[in-house]
Amino acid sequence: MSVINSAELLKMIKSGELSNVYYIYGKDVMTVENASKVILKKALGKDWKNDYTKTDGKSLDVSSLLDDIEICPMFSDYNAILINDLNAEELSADKLSQLTEAIENIPSFTLLIFNITGFDPLNGKKSMSGKNKKLADCIAKHGTVCECGLKTQQQLVKMITDSAVKQGCSISARNAQMLSEYCLMDSMQITNELLTLCSYREGQEIRAEDIETLVSGQIETDSFKLAKAVVSLNSSQAFFLLDNLLNKRNEPVAVLSAISMSFLDLYRARTAMTVNKHVNDIVTDFKYKGREFVVNNAYRDCRRISLENLRKCICTLRDTDRKLKSSPAATHRIVLEKALTEMIMAARG
Repeated sequence: MSVINSAELLKMIKSGELSNVYYIYGKDVMTVENASKVILKKALGKDWKNDYTKTDGKSLDVSSLLDDIEICPMFSDYNAILINDLNAEELSADKLSQLTEAIENIPSFTLLIFNITGFDPLNGKKSMSGKNKKLADCIAKHGTVCECGLKTQQQLVKMITDSAVKQGCSISARNAQMLSEYCLMDSMQITNELLTLCSYREGQEIRAEDIETLVSGQIETDSFKLAKAVVSLNSSQAFFLLDNLLNKRNEPVAVLSAISMSFLDLYRARTAMTVNKHVNDIVTDFKYKGREFVVNNAYRDCRRISLENLRKCICTLRDTDRKLKSSPAATHRIVLEKALTEMIMAARG
């Protein structure tokens, strides 16, 4: 199956090269949605929002879709249909066969877009399998398949700085990078958080303190901040972040897992430093591709704590995992608070 990226897709669209059927997916959900809109706008013109049919893939009636595909448009160039989140694994073999046959014979006046924003068709792997692969392979032969991977940090920094200016604010490249990292390189979350930050600053410059205060949308973000607070011996910030994580109704076991991952990042970086290994070595050996910023931050922060003290923290996290899984739910907060106290003491040496 031949797969293009979002940049290649946009280049094709701008040149006027349109396919009759698309399959668009990827980790960057915002780009998946934007790419779908760009295709519709190019095909249908300025009134595109009113000239296409959107269908929920979870409740797709394949028989009705086959009829819709054959409808000749009256007032536009294309009979445009957008199907969101069709998981082909949920189709019977007969229905999937009918769908692929219709795609193979799609009329020239029909534009059919499958976009995936609510699940991962790769299922965490490098390539598709099963019925989703069969559908995507068919579309690749008769149309276009596009994977919208996460943007690079450089691309996100430009996106953030440009968007801030459009909203009447400004943000430095350094703080834009900070925002992208706190949002785990997720374009959609970045856009939402930037909207909040611009509303808060009201035409002024967005500062690092604003990001620290307002941006805490994901459990991994606060866990990263907490680990940094521990190695920096900032106990008040560490307990504030733990309280914030638990108050968001995150499961204590999930909170502990996220904190443990942040400390493992630090441990890998600290260990690598002792044997003269570098960021690229860790990225390759531990598969951080696309998340290089995690390693860069770990290299920066791990210098504040010895390897021995990091080991003590990780041992505390290991023991706490056992305690959490064997203790009543009512005591989980106390167990985590005790573990955090022990880690801060270990960081002090």
